Amino acid sequence: MGYVGWCFEKTGKGEETQAKKEDAFYYWQDLVTNTQYFISIEDYNRIYAAGKEELAQCWEGDDLKGMEEVFYEPKGTDDISLFAVLPYMMEGMEKCVRICDHVCFRTACLYALRYGSMKRSADIEREKRKVRMQGLLWEFVSGVGDCPELEQVKQMMQSVGQGADFNIAQHKADVVKGGTVKIKQYYLETNKIPEIQGASILLDTVNLKKMQEAICRLHIRESLIYAGGGKMMAILPEGCGEEICQEMERLVERETVTALSNFCSHPFEMGRLFHDYQGIVEEMDLILEERQGLRWDFRTEPQVDWSPKEMLKGTGFCLMENKREDFCTSCRNRFAIAKRRRNGTEEKLCQSCLYKNLAGGRDSNSRVYQEYRDYVREKKGAEVEVRGNSYQKLEEIAENGFIGVIYGDANSMSKQINSLDSFQMMRYFSQTTSDAVKDIVFDALYENLQQKPSFRIIAVGGDDIFLIVPGKRAFDIACSIGEQFDQRFRNRSKDENGITMSMGVCITHYNMPVQYSFEIAQKLLKSAKQKAWEECGKGNVTGTLDWMAIENEMPGSGDLEFQRRGGQGKPRKTLRPYTWSQAKAMKRFLKAVKEEKSFVFQLRQSWYQHTKEEAELFYEYQISKKENTSVRSAMNRLAEGMGGRAVKNNILCQGEAYSPWVDAIEIWDYMEGME
Repeated sequence: MGYVGWCFEKTGKGEETQAKKEDAFYYWQDLVTNTQYFISIEDYNRIYAAGKEELAQCWEGDDLKGMEEVFYEPKGTDDISLFAVLPYMMEGMEKCVRICDHVCFRTACLYALRYGSMKRSADIEREKRKVRMQGLLWEFVSGVGDCPELEQVKQMMQSVGQGADFNIAQHKADVVKGGTVKIKQYYLETNKIPEIQGASILLDTVNLKKMQEAICRLHIRESLIYAGGGKMMAILPEGCGEEICQEMERLVERETVTALSNFCSHPFEMGRLFHDYQGIVEEMDLILEERQGLRWDFRTEPQVDWSPKEMLKGTGFCLMENKREDFCTSCRNRFAIAKRRRNGTEEKLCQSCLYKNLAGGRDSNSRVYQEYRDYVREKKGAEVEVRGNSYQKLEEIAENGFIGVIYGDANSMSKQINSLDSFQMMRYFSQTTSDAVKDIVFDALYENLQQKPSFRIIAVGGDDIFLIVPGKRAFDIACSIGEQFDQRFRNRSKDENGITMSMGVCITHYNMPVQYSFEIAQKLLKSAKQKAWEECGKGNVTGTLDWMAIENEMPGSGDLEFQRRGGQGKPRKTLRPYTWSQAKAMKRFLKAVKEEKSFVFQLRQSWYQHTKEEAELFYEYQISKKENTSVRSAMNRLAEGMGGRAVKNNILCQGEAYSPWVDAIEIWDYMEGME
């Protein structure tokens, strides 16, 4: 087992690896990748001292915002920026959370413990501020004062399994858990890109901004343990949880109109918060499941307060006089309330589609593009220019009329989450995976599109990816994302994969309804995940890819089994799904036979028209007429890359014959460099 240098990973300086433990170093295991890290005690103390000094200055200046920046907005690789993400070292703990995770949780606990006396204060906001400052600074800055509650919080964290008795252990706090549900149903209620993009933006606004604002307004920032990917969890004073659940559900309805949500609250003894995280989560999930089963979505015609004059100003929309006469021309599920004439066509939208349309208008991608530009500028040292309203329509994203709908999902994520045993660990896991996935997507897009940001990011959650990209780049972009994801979450100590990603890619004409393309991408993802499970059973932990190119809509195009079954006595029609190494092998194969497209096409037709024996004879006859042996040698390399061996015109894997020619022709026109 090897140990990886934490400082080297963060800054590129210092010792990169160690073969064994040495004195004068701290060692711990990462919660996400299980990689074993080390840092010298000297480096740790230097960074720790820099953070303490910065916090002391904030304390002297009564600068709460400065404290928040230290803990929650670290940027750069200087010592002060690294302080919050240092591992919080506790004796006997092999897996460590970051200092910022520890501080957030202990402050939430302190607030829950003190709330009973605070709410009787004439100035509760001043009391909240005092609690926050003490929670953030205690243990780091002298002069903050004694805090018996935090002392017990620290001791309870260190007493796991020791059965110690503490005064605060019987005190109760409310745990709130929940989020939006049936998210893809909300995205894909229509086929119009502005409304799909708008739905994504509205949900992101709720999950990443509005929930935190609501918690901060009613309680304190630290009460929110995590929010992202449509889910949230919070620790609140006893009796406050139900109010937050109602506020969150009102918030989701107010901002999105028809997105569904499910939140629940339950009181737990403080001792369980420290020592029974998984038990609490299981109880909360059961409550949510029961609650969801009892709920009935009655909002066919939702009533959300809004200011039509202000909202519709400058949009071209006007309110309809009779709001219960015409159905929405976009979703066709609800009555229209507003209309406008555009390009000779009259749009009539319900309130939900109207909200989506306005959110997904011309400026909808500006935030995503700005994040992308910032990433490229910081990581690649390059600039990305976007001209006016470019890439607002699918035909602008398409190349030669085709787009790629990419849907990705992580494998074994739930298994890793189930191994976490504290709220701090869940906070660390949630933030780390969310930030990493967005960086991976941006990097893959830049690698394949360079300065041309011709893409639409519909959703990038903690383990969920939904993109629309040019059809010719979709295969390469999906491979880049999947390989980088596997690499980012690799256990570097054991040099083995941990959490991996599977991808489904549907390449189709931009006029194809997105709902239909996404449905196929979902089926492809399911097929890819089955492949990942099978490979894992063989001891090969890897991400996987399945894809389909649809040039003409045809019966059964969404039925993978119908598409891929071979006739009686014939080899299987396709090698798909692929592992990443198999995807590379196919790309190498296509480049090797680039000059032989007509011959490859003939071999593809032979699969359809001939029996297995006739196709083999045809292949051998045609090969014998050729002066070079590029096709045969390419077949041998492809077979090796696929984990099998070439037998005439087919590849034999685990006793079953597969034909590579249908795959080759189907992807040929959608592979870069095959012109």
